[in-house]
Amino acid sequence: MNRRCPGTLLAALVLLAASQVLAAPPVRRALVIAHNASDDPALSPLRYADDDGVMWTELLRRLGVETTLLVEPDEETRRTGAAVLATGARPPTPEAVSQAVESLRGAIQADHATGRRTDVLLVYVGHGNTDEAGRAYFTVKGGRLDRTAFYAQLVDPLGADFVHVIVDACRASGVVGSRGQADAAVLAELRGTLEREQLAARPHVGALFAESDTGETHEWSRLRAGVFSHVLRSGLMGGADVNGDGAVEYSELAGFVAASLQGVKALPARLSVHAHAPASEPRRPLVGASPEGPSLLLPAEFEHARISVEDEEGRRLADVRRAEGQPLALRLPVRDAYWVRTPTAEARIALAQLGAGVPRLRPRELQERGPVEDALRRGLFSVAFDRSFYEQYVSTSSFVPVDFVPGRVGPVRIPLGAPVLGSHSPWEVGAFAARTPLGLGGFITGPSFTLRTAAPYTLGVRASYALSLLPSVDGVTLHRFSVQGLAGIQSPERVGPFLEAAAGWSLVGVKYRGGVQGDPTVLSGHLSGGMVARMDSWRMRAGGFIGTELITADGEDSWGTTWGVELSFGR
Repeated sequence: MNRRCPGTLLAALVLLAASQVLAAPPVRRALVIAHNASDDPALSPLRYADDDGVMWTELLRRLGVETTLLVEPDEETRRTGAAVLATGARPPTPEAVSQAVESLRGAIQADHATGRRTDVLLVYVGHGNTDEAGRAYFTVKGGRLDRTAFYAQLVDPLGADFVHVIVDACRASGVVGSRGQADAAVLAELRGTLEREQLAARPHVGALFAESDTGETHEWSRLRAGVFSHVLRSGLMGGADVNGDGAVEYSELAGFVAASLQGVKALPARLSVHAHAPASEPRRPLVGASPEGPSLLLPAEFEHARISVEDEEGRRLADVRRAEGQPLALRLPVRDAYWVRTPTAEARIALAQLGAGVPRLRPRELQERGPVEDALRRGLFSVAFDRSFYEQYVSTSSFVPVDFVPGRVGPVRIPLGAPVLGSHSPWEVGAFAARTPLGLGGFITGPSFTLRTAAPYTLGVRASYALSLLPSVDGVTLHRFSVQGLAGIQSPERVGPFLEAAAGWSLVGVKYRGGVQGDPTVLSGHLSGGMVARMDSWRMRAGGFIGTELITADGEDSWGTTWGVELSFGR
């Protein structure tokens, strides 16, 4: 018998293809602008803004963010391995900035045409200053970005669903916020008007920046980076992921920065950190779960609290301060080897050795570097960032806190070197109830067994058996056995939706007192949707489905519809 795929099944598959992009994670893109020089002869050039730009680019790409870098590396930076990342990067001129924004805008429009939502991170590292009229601006090569230009030329033209602004520069509030003057009284006023004016008019925009009472920010030669940029990057690598879900939200990153800087008390000017989540979605993550790559797990039993990770060129990649018994996962840029250091010990770990765990640390020699560097060395990352600190910090702020899984006090315990999301068994077992085929009354029920790949895009196979005692006929039972291929998409979050299409083969048989009849070649397909929830090591899937099938009964082919519900569990 010649059978053709049912039209409704084809429609369902088309609907699935269209809806996959709707439920997919957002596309994340970034523009990094870094510039050492200033157009003010009274301001000395920065040493490490270009290094920061390169390291921001490397980190964001490691976290799955498509990143454009505008930088003109100095001779010192060109002599390091970081110069590879700057290859092909254009100097941060006003023309290059405009072209980069236009390119991003085109990519975002293409994303929207396919139904994808987009997040853009705008990172600026360099000099901030005020002009003769007291207007604050950021310096680029051969030009300036004042408040008007910053929003009119960078933020607003993008057309992104969300924009996350990260600034490591002097007098950042004058540009990111409202109006700029050099005196402390006006800077204090700007902090109070930040949300009311610029960001409040753009509910899809969030911002993180730091400044001091004098308008200065700080570089540290030991880090070969700006202090604020280094702390932010350490948090985004996983140090700020206080609930262990793989994403870093504004409240987590702001709390991490507050803890990391709290112990620094002897600098000439203390940094003040400003963080404002997008008003339209306060829990919008800056970064989501990262792709697979080098991941260092510091297990709960790891004896050291203060940890630094460096590469073999001495470039500091990350710093964290753990609480006792707190596990921590850091997503590292790719290096041939890493140095894991504490104030008193150190160990070298080759990339291939990450999965074997942290080796025994050996004693290291301490070096004093003067009062300012000693203040940073002793104070920076001296306060542990854990759930207790986070909850106390959020309780005194306007942030919406993250969710914690009951019974879990820290990040997800994952094998060293595994993806941050961890691993799970692909098997699920469940039960379902569906409308009885052939238009017979009642329902068929039974168990199901599913093998399915991990989120977000899923493929799998499902086998099920169902039995029904037909309510209108004594002694008659209907049996159904099905095997179907699956394709779908589901949210990678702890609780989120899924959508899935299935198509395959079924055997339907009816047993009655006079014999047995059936169709062993039933074509069937359905479209299902619902929610997936992850609870510690368990996950639960609940959903409904509607489908179609072609059954031969009494020598005639008959199209029929079916619908039902299913509940399944996996680990």
